[in-house]
Amino acid sequence: MIHPTAIVMPGAVLGADVEIGPYAVVDGEVTLGDRVRVGPHVHLTGRTVIGAGTRIHASAVLGGEPQDYHYQGWPTQTRIGANCIIREFVTVHRSAVEGGSTVVGDGCMLMATAHVAHDCQVGNQVVIANSALLAGHITVGDKAFISGNVSIHQFCRIGTLAMIGGGSGVGKDVPPYCLYQYGAVRGLNAVGLRRGGFDAATRLALKRAWKLFFLSGLSRPNALEALREEAAANPAVALFRDFLVTTKRGIAPGPRDALDAAEE
Repeated sequence: MIHPTAIVMPGAVLGADVEIGPYAVVDGEVTLGDRVRVGPHVHLTGRTVIGAGTRIHASAVLGGEPQDYHYQGWPTQTRIGANCIIREFVTVHRSAVEGGSTVVGDGCMLMATAHVAHDCQVGNQVVIANSALLAGHITVGDKAFISGNVSIHQFCRIGTLAMIGGGSGVGKDVPPYCLYQYGAVRGLNAVGLRRGGFDAATRLALKRAWKLFFLSGLSRPNALEALREEAAANPAVALFRDFLVTTKRGIAPGPRDALDAAEE
């Protein structure tokens, strides 16, 4: 079902049962999976692939050129997974790196006016709330929740099942399973862990790991060494520790760090 005012360029690939609404524009290198719903005034451009069952609401722009002076017009990609919900005025930009891709996984919800910049890698079942802004090259783990009006600096990582509180600015990596608010990691995302099916023993192990790293007073290298044994026995703790070890931008401060900074 293609509205008569919509423009679908030659070369676009449409799956079965696709709907395209009034005044939408689908450029020639776009591929839409089965049952994709494209709302009015949407613009799908570039080498963009939209997974089956995804719904795109009014005036979203997916696959547009990156806002990066270094981009030289290379035919880079944007990939949106299956069964996503893309709300009004969302923008997702294609990669600025030759041969690169900007990726949003399956089952994600991007709420109205959210922005995902070039070369971001967003996992599955991620929620990005209204007016949240992801700069370039950000990685977001599965089932993370990024609240409204959050701004995340380029190259940061947001771990699996992390939750970023509304209005926060994020300049360093936020570990998996953690709750970040007011410039610091405040604790574990306890509600997310329960909803995610983590048993009581695993939640307790993660709580011990979080306290050891953020509250024990140990230096971070010593805290990571102390976590080694528990990580060997628990995959969730192993994921938490591996994230800490592999940081490049540094780990966001914990509550003790934030308190010390305030006192200074």
